[in-house]
Amino acid sequence: MIDSVSLPKWLDDYIFNQLKANYCPSNSDMTVIDWDKSNVLNYLGTYFPRSYAEAYCIFSEYFKQHLKEWQNRESVSVFDFGCGTGGEIIGLLTAIEERLPYIEQVEIIALDGNHTALRLFEKIIKLYSEHTKINITKNIIPEVIEDFYDLSILDTVITHDFDIIISFKAICEFVTKERFERQNAYEHIAKTFLPKLKDNGIMLLVDVTTYNNVSQEWLPSMMDKGLNKADCKVIMRNEGYNQKIKVSHSKRAKDVSKVAWRMIQK
Repeated sequence: MIDSVSLPKWLDDYIFNQLKANYCPSNSDMTVIDWDKSNVLNYLGTYFPRSYAEAYCIFSEYFKQHLKEWQNRESVSVFDFGCGTGGEIIGLLTAIEERLPYIEQVEIIALDGNHTALRLFEKIIKLYSEHTKINITKNIIPEVIEDFYDLSILDTVITHDFDIIISFKAICEFVTKERFERQNAYEHIAKTFLPKLKDNGIMLLVDVTTYNNVSQEWLPSMMDKGLNKADCKVIMRNEGYNQKIKVSHSKRAKDVSKVAWRMIQK
C-alpha cells in the first residue's frame, strides 16, 4: 500500500499562498466545529494535507484490490460526514481519477457545522474542478449535529443512497463534546449511515489514534467496539494499532499522520 504522497503543486500553492493556511500541528483533542477563521486556517495547513494523503492512499489501494467491482461505472456518489475543509474529498477524487479513469461524473454531498471551513472547501473544490476531467456536482450542507437525535435531520436532506460514505477525524469530535452522551459514537454513526449505502457500497471511517480524555478510552479501541455492535462487515483496515501515512508539502517534508481506519459494508 502507498504510504507517502506529495500534495499537488497547484493545491499546495493555493492553500498556503492564496488562502494563507498555516502549518501548526497540535496533539490536543480537536473540536473543529467551534473554531474561528484563524484556527481553521491552522487546520487547513496542517490537517487538510494529511486528510488528502490518507484518503488518496487508502482509496488507491482499495480500488486496486477491488477494480472489477468498479468497472463499467461512469458515475460515483459520495457523502462526507464532517467534511471540514475537504482534504479527504480531494484525496478521494484524485484516487478515482487515477484508478478509475472511466468515471465521468462524481456527485458529492458534504456536511459540516463549521461555516468557515465550508467556505474554504467550496473554494478548493471549485479550483479542483478546473484541474480534472471529472464533472463534479456538489451539495454542501451547513448543519450542526448536536446529538444523536439530530441525525434524523439528515433524512430530509439526504434523499438517496451512496456508493461511498466517508468520515475523517470527525467522530472524535462527537466523543470529545459528548454529542451522543456516553454511548459509542462509532456505533451510532455506522448504524445511521450503513442503510444509506447502495448495494456493495462502502463506508470509510478514519480517526486519530489518541487517548480521548473525555471517553477515557483509546479511540481505535472505541471504534472497534462500536463497529462490532453495529453488525457490519469490515472489509479493509489498517494493520496493527495505527497506520503512518506521510505527506510532503511546501511547509513540511514527509509530515506523518497516524490514523486508525476501517472500510466497512452492510
